[in-house]
Amino acid sequence: MLVRIFDTISHSLKLKQLSMKVWYEYLSRLDREAQMIFMNYGYDFINHNHKKIKLNDADEKDRYCIQLYSHVAGAVDLRNLDVLEVGCGRGGGSSYIMRYLGPKSVTGIDFSKKAVEFCKNHYSVKGLSFCYGNAESLPFEGSKFDAVVNIESSHCYSNMRNFLSEVARVLRPNGFFLFADFRSMADISNLRMHLRNSGLKILKEKKITKNVLKALGSDNKRKSAMINQKVPKMLRKTFLHFAGAKGTALYESFKTGGREYYSFILQKIEK
Repeated sequence: MLVRIFDTISHSLKLKQLSMKVWYEYLSRLDREAQMIFMNYGYDFINHNHKKIKLNDADEKDRYCIQLYSHVAGAVDLRNLDVLEVGCGRGGGSSYIMRYLGPKSVTGIDFSKKAVEFCKNHYSVKGLSFCYGNAESLPFEGSKFDAVVNIESSHCYSNMRNFLSEVARVLRPNGFFLFADFRSMADISNLRMHLRNSGLKILKEKKITKNVLKALGSDNKRKSAMINQKVPKMLRKTFLHFAGAKGTALYESFKTGGREYYSFILQKIEK
């Protein structure tokens, strides 16, 4: 029943955005031990001919989620740059970028005040900061950042055009927009249209659905165990669906092609 309610709500973008805010605020109460600092579906390699990224022991449990950040944010050299992550959630990705990729600064912004409060209390990393704000009306002056990162968040935005306009506004000339998210097959063409009309140049596009699906399978046991441990029984099916656990409708939609996951590199070309 709760899964059907969640799917019904998701048909309205504004209600979907509100529902996601409720999830994050509820998680803040459930996860006082800060085990859920990443909320993305992850990324795994299809073949074995890849260089495994090195992680500290404390980060190893979040490897698949971190590998998605490595794939997206690590696509360009961020050393000594000012980076903004829009939709930072519980801050795991922003922390990874700051600690591993060598930027000058990372600012994480999220529309959940509880998530931002959690991040401010949980992280103490030089150069890393968090603030509350709306992705479609960013509270920053123009040309403030060298790179904007946005991972698995935009599908909840009520106005993608406004968001992309804000990204272009806060980027410095030649700055990068590092973006990844999923869409239904019917919405992929609309996403590309918005990106083409954003004023940013698409440098690279890659379909990573298989990588995400493999990560969901690889990380299924850990995520499911965490949900079963922390979430009340009556809400577990909803949380498992939200997490893309094996056997859920969301997982099956990636498996059958009903949803596709893409990553993009875009750049604000100096005129």
